[in-house]
Amino acid sequence: MLRALLLVPLLLSGCSDVVRRVVPLDDLVLRDSVYMDAETLEPFTGGVERVFNDDPREVQLRGDLVNGMWNGDIIVYHENGRIRYMGSLADGEKCGEWIENRDSDPPSDILAELKQEIESLGIYEPCPER
Repeated sequence: MLRALLLVPLLLSGCSDVVRRVVPLDDLVLRDSVYMDAETLEPFTGGVERVFNDDPREVQLRGDLVNGMWNGDIIVYHENGRIRYMGSLADGEKCGEWIENRDSDPPSDILAELKQEIESLGIYEPCPER
């Protein structure tokens, strides 16, 4: 449930009259840190996602590329559905607020979980306006 609620802002930010192009990240070619369309070998612009090998119904990563570089919101999950990383990128660099959960399982103690949540927050330089 928490996973679905956290996706709402990401989904709403992508709403427009234009259909958003989303492709599997593994379908792109990575050259010199730039993701290229496999057919045209031009830098890719659009949404990408990757699913877990063990369960292709579960998304592992969802984000946006602009001219082949990470730009905009990105979210990466642990296999159990807990957020591993979530934040924004500008030209491949982290910006703004980030959640960074290295541990896949939250602590069983509520106070330890709260402490871990606070410690998992990262603050980077503000993102440039899009």
